[in-house]
Amino acid sequence: MKIGIVGLGHMGTAIAKGLVRQESLPNLTVCALSSNLKKAEELSITGFEEPRDFLADNLDLLILTVPAKVTVAVLEQLKAAGLRHDTIILSAAAGVSHADLAAVMNKSAIFPFIPNIPVAVNAGTIALSVADDVLEGQLATVSMVLESLGDVLRVREDQLGIAGVVGGCAPAFIDVMMDAMEDAAVAKGLDRKTAAEVIASVVRGTASLAQQSPLSAADLKGQITSPGGTTIQGVLALDEHGFRHAVQAAILAADR
Repeated sequence: MKIGIVGLGHMGTAIAKGLVRQESLPNLTVCALSSNLKKAEELSITGFEEPRDFLADNLDLLILTVPAKVTVAVLEQLKAAGLRHDTIILSAAAGVSHADLAAVMNKSAIFPFIPNIPVAVNAGTIALSVADDVLEGQLATVSMVLESLGDVLRVREDQLGIAGVVGGCAPAFIDVMMDAMEDAAVAKGLDRKTAAEVIASVVRGTASLAQQSPLSAADLKGQITSPGGTTIQGVLALDEHGFRHAVQAAILAADR
C-alpha cells in the first residue's frame, strides 16, 4: 500500500512515527515545507516539497495533517497537481467537514478523523467519521491503517469535534496532572526519575483497566476508596480544590 502524508507538524510527524514503527512498513512518502523535510530524513522516509513530485508515485491513501485553515486550499493544490480520484483521503483537520473536502474531490472517498499525539507510539485515540456512501473495501483499508496507530472510535460527524477535543487535548491535561503528582512525590522525598516512572505506570494501568472493565469510572474509583482510608481522603481533597470542575472547564474551554 502506498501512503502519503501531507504536512509534518506535530501531528503529521506523530502519524509518520507510528507508521514507521510497524513491522510491515507501508510504502510511505511525505510532502512538506522544506524546513520540515529533515524530519522525514530522520525517519528514513522519502520527502517531497513539490506536490507534483509527491503524487508521481500514485497513492492509495492520502493523509492530510496541515492546519485546518489551509486544508481545503492544500487539497485544491493537490488536485491541480494530479491527485487521483480513487485515492482515499483522510483529513485530520478539526472543523473541516466532509462536505468542504468533497467540494474539491467529489468523486473520492473522504474520511474526516481526529487523532492524538500518542499515535507516535501506536497508542493513539482516533475519532473517525464514516460517510454513508463509502465502500466496504475503502473502510477496511482506512481501518487497517488507523488501527495500527491505536484505538479507532467511530462517531457521527457532528460528534467529531468534541470527541477530538477529549481525545486530542486530554493528553495535555493528563500531562499536567502527572507533572503535579511528580512534584508532590518529589516533595515527599521520592527521586524525580522514580516518581515519573511510577506515575506513568499508574496512568497506563488505570487506563488499561478502564478499557477492559465493564464498570464505570465512578465504580472503579469505589473499589479503591475503602471506608476511612487514605484514598478517599485524597479524593475529598481533590473535590475541595475543584479538581473535577477544573477538568470539566478545561474540556469545555477547548471545545470552541
